[in-house]
Amino acid sequence: MKTKSLWTQVPNCGPNLTLIDRDYSPAAGASVWHNCPQLALLDPYVGWTFFEDFLDMPCDDTTHNPTAWSYSGIHPSQITFPISLLSGVIQLDSANTDLDETYIQAGHSVTVAPFVITDASLNPVFFEARVRMLEIADLGAFIGLAEEGSAAAGFLTDATGVLVNKDLIGFNILNASPTAWNFTYKALGQVVYTQANVVANDGATWVRLGFYFDGLHTVRTYINGVLNATTHLTNAATFPTGEEMSPIIAVKTGEGVLKRIQVDYIKVVQIR
Repeated sequence: MKTKSLWTQVPNCGPNLTLIDRDYSPAAGASVWHNCPQLALLDPYVGWTFFEDFLDMPCDDTTHNPTAWSYSGIHPSQITFPISLLSGVIQLDSANTDLDETYIQAGHSVTVAPFVITDASLNPVFFEARVRMLEIADLGAFIGLAEEGSAAAGFLTDATGVLVNKDLIGFNILNASPTAWNFTYKALGQVVYTQANVVANDGATWVRLGFYFDGLHTVRTYINGVLNATTHLTNAATFPTGEEMSPIIAVKTGEGVLKRIQVDYIKVVQIR
């Protein structure tokens, strides 16, 4: 191991110190977490962290559904933890009838929503998930943050995969373009914003999907650790500013064929 300190100049926030390893870490600047004050977060007063790596996830003995997450699905046992995959991975199956769907959202209660992206709040938010799809045709999917109670039938619209009228932000796949992940957000009652094709879905490759809110007016995405040039303004009417949200995973089939999403981890940090 060759661990060293790394200073980064975080836009609108100032300098941040973190630790990286020359052998194991992404290159300097090639991670959304290089902007996150993770050393300062050792003091819980600084902020709060949600981290799920699916290594030890309590599940119901009969349904196999996570007991600490809200669940909505067509059939029992649509959630599995493939034993062939190291590091802890959850797999959501849509089931294999046209329009079958599966959703899970962190927090067993529909009132759990610990993360808020508020314009000009000075409370940065960091998100990243490592994910892959196992199919590339006629499917809808989403991973990100959504308002409480979103894990319910119809969160992804039948036949299109378009997101329902909820406050949300994250990454999705639409039936019309199933080989591409998009960055998307929506405020309740507003049109969905989409930055199309931020990374390919090839039905096999793991991708790291991340975004960062700077605490003022800007959200930027990190795709496989690379900062995307597009900026997104949190004072736009379409942005879900000031809305409470929690992590959610969603998959839906648009045909009589099983669709599967696998997630290695989800991490979300908010600064107080």
